[in-house]
Amino acid sequence: MPGEPGRGAPFTGLRQAEYFLAVVDSGGITAAARRLHVAQPSLSQTVRAIERQAGAELFERTPRGVVPTPAGRALVEPARRLLAARRAAGHAVSDVASLRAGRLELVAHASVAADPLARAVGRFRRAHPGVGVLVEDAPDDDELVYALADGRHELAVVSLPLPPAPDLVTEELGHHDIWLAMAPGTAIAPGPVSPAEVSAMPLVAVLHGGSARHAIRRALADAGQEEGTGHEEGTGHQQSSRHEQDAGRDGDSREPVQAVRSWAGVVTPRLGSVIPLVLTGAGAALVDRWYAERIAEQGGVVRPLGPPVRAPFGVARRREPLSPACRVFLEILRETCAARSAGGPGPGA
Repeated sequence: MPGEPGRGAPFTGLRQAEYFLAVVDSGGITAAARRLHVAQPSLSQTVRAIERQAGAELFERTPRGVVPTPAGRALVEPARRLLAARRAAGHAVSDVASLRAGRLELVAHASVAADPLARAVGRFRRAHPGVGVLVEDAPDDDELVYALADGRHELAVVSLPLPPAPDLVTEELGHHDIWLAMAPGTAIAPGPVSPAEVSAMPLVAVLHGGSARHAIRRALADAGQEEGTGHEEGTGHQQSSRHEQDAGRDGDSREPVQAVRSWAGVVTPRLGSVIPLVLTGAGAALVDRWYAERIAEQGGVVRPLGPPVRAPFGVARRREPLSPACRVFLEILRETCAARSAGGPGPGA
């Protein structure tokens, strides 16, 4: 990307691209300098040089820290691709030869982290112990799509569907059977629980449940439950929010807080909080089989839904070749999911 200053060639070398992205990802000059192990004045000088070469201001100060300007945001993806190309060139030979070293970076929805992602990562690490694996949590669908599109991650393991993105491809690999989990001692008849029974219970929900929550709610609606029905927080009365219904139809994965509260008695920002909330009697929860088994192991009461409710999952990636390590991992993930669908060991087995 070298060229004349101010002519659309802001980076005169790879180090400038690395410094620019460090400021973007750290949210400030001071934090980026610590991350890069360089002096803050030196980093500030480099940033000013990049801006002179770009012919535009790339950062602005806000109460939340230093954030990219529109020009800076436009430069993020090219910078990430430039560094990704350098990494690919530096590691291609050793990766193809044996995968004896390196790093595999993934992003995932919390709903698939335990099943099937954990088992696939375990198989990959047993086969290639020299390759480290980093799995980052996706706070919501829009952030996940952005992380893939701008080159921050190669592969995402996700609940489906995702918001449409022209540069991404998705592949469905399986589904989660959704169960109802309740507190220890809950009096309920054996066998599947109907949608009418679910709608009469106070529920625990995840604030950013993403596409999985919408899949569950659409399936319940198809089975006979009015979409959006639930318990108004603090009242116990059933009601349907027009805002919430619209969110369910257009596929928006980030329902506003008030919409989630209109159908759930307790709202938590993290899926991992659901287990203790259910066990302490805060409410029932609709969870996948892995979480249902964990709750049952601690004395909770769990039941399948009838008719069955299934939430699909799979992978998402950009429309370009994957790195060798990522290709190998994807094949292992596909094999893991195929064995799971064919009746292999259940989650946690």
